[in-house]
Amino acid sequence: MKIVYTLIKLAVLIALLLLAVSNTQTITFSYLPGQSVDLSLIVVLLIFFIVGTIFGVFATFGRLLRLRSQVNTLQDQVKKQQENNTQLQQQMNFLQSASQPALSDTMHPTQRSRES
Repeated sequence: MKIVYTLIKLAVLIALLLLAVSNTQTITFSYLPGQSVDLSLIVVLLIFFIVGTIFGVFATFGRLLRLRSQVNTLQDQVKKQQENNTQLQQQMNFLQSASQPALSDTMHPTQRSRES
């Protein structure tokens, strides 16, 4: 699976390099009325790619926090259940050992003389 991801990353890198090489012309970028700057087209594309990535990260940040909170809650519940299971197992072992009397105490006196 890592090979597939590596190949995909390599393909994206090659596509971006081809895009950069084929878009070297200079454009006028107007960012405010009456304000403009001459930039290479690939620089403008790179800037907007970075801005889009940042907005995408911020858009998923709230969901990430909710999921982390949910994971922590579920981990706490699992830990409590494991503690409860351990306590119940200890109680069950105690009850089983308490309900099994010693073998020599339960034998009838005539049985003890036969075994001797």
